[in-house]
Amino acid sequence: MSFRKMAGWAGVLFVVFNMVAFFIWGTPPSADAPASEVATYLADGGNTYKFGVALTGIATIFMVVFIAGFLVPFFRSDREHGEGYGVMVLGGILVSGAMYVVAIAANAALVLRGGFELDAATTRALWDFQYVAYALAILAVPIFAGGAAMAIGKRSVMPAWFGYFSWVVALLGFTGVAGTVSGSNIGMLTLAGYLGLLLWTLAGGIVLLRDRTAA
Repeated sequence: MSFRKMAGWAGVLFVVFNMVAFFIWGTPPSADAPASEVATYLADGGNTYKFGVALTGIATIFMVVFIAGFLVPFFRSDREHGEGYGVMVLGGILVSGAMYVVAIAANAALVLRGGFELDAATTRALWDFQYVAYALAILAVPIFAGGAAMAIGKRSVMPAWFGYFSWVVALLGFTGVAGTVSGSNIGMLTLAGYLGLLLWTLAGGIVLLRDRTAA
């Protein structure tokens, strides 16, 4: 299997692992739910919730492989034209990925002892922290999706349809603002950006699997 196809499949698997974890977790408490409700949710989830956290952690491995293959045509084009779109895409992904990992760590800390061994203040702080970390991860999406869209529009490094789609995803990424400034259900708007990120990665994986000029 070529590295291009391996990167493409890694993008698809990143999406699959995240979606499985999402459904395993079920419907979490709202952002403004009391700490006792959060503790009950985590305790009831037990090892199932831990399994979901583990899946999202493993998914980061696939994301690294996907990005390594995804960036090849961008860096090639940058070298030829003296531009920096590839660096822009990589920088945005590094910021988003760092926040994503921090959110996973906060989730892991919440469920490590089963939920009820943490006091209410600690549960509240970690629950809010993981919400904000996920929101910041989504807020970085406009950087890399927008960078990819500009490079595709200017240099045609990937199919035009993926460039247009990247603009849409970049706009959805701004929903991350809701999760960083609101502790109410308004923060759930960030889910639109999260869905956009997953669809963008899936589409990018398909491009790598089908388009031989992309690597």
